[in-house]
Amino acid sequence: MDTPSRDDAAALPPTIYDVARVAFVSHATVSRVLNDHPNVAPATRDAVRRAIAELGFTRNETAAALSFSAARSERIGIIIEQISETGAHGNFVGALDELQQAGYRFELATADGPDRRRDALAALRRFDGVTAGILALVQTQPVRDALTASPTRSPLYIDEHLDRGSHDEPGAEELIGRAAADHVAELGRRRVLVVPGPADSLAARHRTGAFVDRARLHGLRVQVGAPGEWTAEAGFAAMMGLDPAEHDAVFAANDEMAFGVLHALRARSIGVPDDIAVLGVDDSPNSPHTDPPLSSVRHDLMSEGRLAARTLIASMRGTSKPDPADYLDVAVQARESTIGSRNP
Repeated sequence: MDTPSRDDAAALPPTIYDVARVAFVSHATVSRVLNDHPNVAPATRDAVRRAIAELGFTRNETAAALSFSAARSERIGIIIEQISETGAHGNFVGALDELQQAGYRFELATADGPDRRRDALAALRRFDGVTAGILALVQTQPVRDALTASPTRSPLYIDEHLDRGSHDEPGAEELIGRAAADHVAELGRRRVLVVPGPADSLAARHRTGAFVDRARLHGLRVQVGAPGEWTAEAGFAAMMGLDPAEHDAVFAANDEMAFGVLHALRARSIGVPDDIAVLGVDDSPNSPHTDPPLSSVRHDLMSEGRLAARTLIASMRGTSKPDPADYLDVAVQARESTIGSRNP
């Protein structure tokens, strides 16, 4: 086989690899400069541009379009709100695992600043049209409303597991609220105080609503306390005005608040569960180690994230959506804070 002569090689148009060699960078860096990617140091960008000018490099637009199309087809943009929270983080890990197993790469944008609505919309604009799909794992109604009202070119799926669902297909939060109310009723408790969580949280809103509806079906008397943060401090504060004669159970919408509830009741010498039973949500790792061990509604956060990712993939591919019943696993992990010690 004939090999190109030095003169033949010199006659060939310069490639992206030639530019990379002259600029002392990788070909991936050259590609980022050509595509005006923001994450390139100014000095590096200048070096690449000098090499392009020196070599007389001209971009092959057909190849660039094919490369862009290929990259777009395998990338998913993920918008996540409150990633440090237990639920959001678990959902993200599950969604990421599902996307990677399906062969997709991802880009992540968080909406955690002072204006989460603005952050989410900026991320949507960044991903739209340059990704195969966009998965929004958002926790509050204003952010969800903003994304829902925004038309997109890329398929957009806003995670629905935070919704209450329908009569036939209840969402995860509906199942959590129902399971909690059923457990309290089975204990024979009749007067329940709910510590609901943040006012703008979809999880807090729907867990509380589902609990109240189900508890009333059981004939329980329910009082919903003032909204607060997902923190032990908020749970502690909620117990400062509690009259133990008025309530015999507390349902906290997450475990962190329930930890604060237990602390406050112990500080006030109110017996748990003898005087008041306490139930949380998330079955977090510290739940078995409180005093007494905390009963909690267990739900598979990672599985909920997988459901969201699989639903987006089905929308992108035009295939049947997954059955939520295969992913939503909710049950009460009963411990001493509601059932007491089983030891003789």
